[in-house]
Amino acid sequence: MPSSRPLAGLALAYVARFALVYGLLVWACAALPVYEWIETAVAHVAAVPLRERAMETRSLALEQRGHGWVYRYGFRVGALAKEIERPVHKHAFVLVLFAALVLATPALGARERLLFGLGGGAIVFLLCVAMLMSDLELWERQALEAAGYPNPPGPYPIPLGFIEGLHRTAAAGLLPLILWGFFVASRARRPERTPRATSSS
Repeated sequence: MPSSRPLAGLALAYVARFALVYGLLVWACAALPVYEWIETAVAHVAAVPLRERAMETRSLALEQRGHGWVYRYGFRVGALAKEIERPVHKHAFVLVLFAALVLATPALGARERLLFGLGGGAIVFLLCVAMLMSDLELWERQALEAAGYPNPPGPYPIPLGFIEGLHRTAAAGLLPLILWGFFVASRARRPERTPRATSSS
């Protein structure tokens, strides 16, 4: 029966490697406006499916206010027109977390790292978009209910309750970590392929 000490040592080495890579990425995001770049792209994508119809208009932008950044969300529903400003939430930290997981995972070739990084990164980026969409839905619902609208129509034609639940409980940030952990564990359990023996004729 194999000893658990080598496995524990590998796990600790992986955690230390991840902490180092994540720390470097966070430092880079603090030195450069990486979060703002990503959040700008997130806001652009989240603005595309905003509901536009008779008596309803909506707009979303990311703007700088002094040394900080804010979301500027404007909407008109019926006779009510309102503009909301909220500080940037940095949903992009989930994308930075995923990038650190991919870069820190050992035994991945360059091709696999690129494939999983781009494919998984696109999925995590859409998760960031969905979190911002759930924020907009919450802000608009609160504003309309305060103005006496009992059943606000919502800014999007799709339900976002599940994403809102993940976002409010911080589970959205843990989701990439959990899924990547399952992926790494499944690779570790995969038996190594051995070349098929051939008999000489």
